[in-house]
Amino acid sequence: MSVDLLTTSYYTGERLAEIRGTILDVYADVYADEIATNPFFSMERFEERLESHVSAGGWGCVIAEVDTEVTGFTYGFTARDDASRFKLCENMLREKWRGRGISHVMHDELMSHRQEERAELLVRRERPGLRALYESWGYELAGEKLPFPDSPMYDVMVLDLR
Repeated sequence: MSVDLLTTSYYTGERLAEIRGTILDVYADVYADEIATNPFFSMERFEERLESHVSAGGWGCVIAEVDTEVTGFTYGFTARDDASRFKLCENMLREKWRGRGISHVMHDELMSHRQEERAELLVRRERPGLRALYESWGYELAGEKLPFPDSPMYDVMVLDLR
């Protein structure tokens, strides 16, 4: 499949209503197995996290499309306790579009709209390949975190933006 017609669109929290369905559809597609087996990844819990992230302030999202097909999205928000830190929460790409650099394009487009000094993201421990991908983008391992009592353990990764 060609990605010659890739487009990205940037949205802020004020426009969530326009794109909420798209975000939920992509999440349901990408996390179908986890949704079926782990309550932490349920649609309800994802929607709770999404609402919390938007209400934190400084929320931004990029949605990518090839022709008119949504390939994925990435979003994050300004950290409540440190305005110099952007928390990248999701960088999600439908399976058939992986391996083409679209995720990196979405990431870079999102970061181009940010004023924070650094970005932080969490990568599930059981996904070393994904951690290696983020390392290839310049992220560095900074620790580990259990963000919710019922969540998996995550590696914390940071990237200087300035």
